Amino acid sequence: MLIDQSKRIIARAIEEFSPTHIVSMVSGGKDSAASHQAALELGLPVDFVMHGNTRCGIPETTEFVRKHYGASYVEADAGTAYEDYVLRKGFFGKGIAAHGFAYRILKAGPFRREISKHIRQGKRDVRVMLLNGARKDESENRQKHLKPMRHDPAAKNNLWVNIIHGWSEADRDQYLQRRETPINPVAKALCRSGECMCGTMQSKSERVEAAHIYPEWGRWLDGLEKEVRAIHGYGWGESQADAPDPNQFDMFQPMCKDCVNG
Repeated sequence: MLIDQSKRIIARAIEEFSPTHIVSMVSGGKDSAASHQAALELGLPVDFVMHGNTRCGIPETTEFVRKHYGASYVEADAGTAYEDYVLRKGFFGKGIAAHGFAYRILKAGPFRREISKHIRQGKRDVRVMLLNGARKDESENRQKHLKPMRHDPAAKNNLWVNIIHGWSEADRDQYLQRRETPINPVAKALCRSGECMCGTMQSKSERVEAAHIYPEWGRWLDGLEKEVRAIHGYGWGESQADAPDPNQFDMFQPMCKDCVNG
């Protein structure tokens, strides 16, 4: 059974890592919905449910997550980081290296800050297990390289665990349907969580579709892009002359499955 696969992954992670705290990471997409549901079914003592609010995604996704994950919900809020950066430097650019840079600013940093604030609080030997919804069948590359668990390279006492690592998309959808798990309407409409639309990995057609369904978000991005073009000369999802060095950023980017199938 699927849940037995997840149980084995969790048992191994607990045995090898001995976590002091468990955090369920939710993007607002179907994978993290299944991951969280499985964690509850397995009776894991989840201390917090954490969501990354990049402030460049579809706001309705964050609104959905806030309503559905209860008193233990923690938001890793990037604040004005996206707007501040693109107005100062221009949009992040296009491609994997640009995505790595955006991930560090919009997600990795806020995640670590919230873990420090709510869990570590200056204490030593705090080991945090973060439950993630990455699945190996999302791409050929993931089938070759994705492992059920991995330490955060910048925070070794954070262990990311892909609790539904071996599930297929059909497995996930059937599981969610059988458990009658609430699904984010944005994920239904866009077939992705939409919590980050930074432009580094999304296509122009994906932007048009999202803006059509969520016009307020579309108007916000249009206005921001107009300002950035006037200052820097290029827009959302376009390459820049001084693009980041692809070797500068670790490709370990959990919570970005919708963007990077790496």
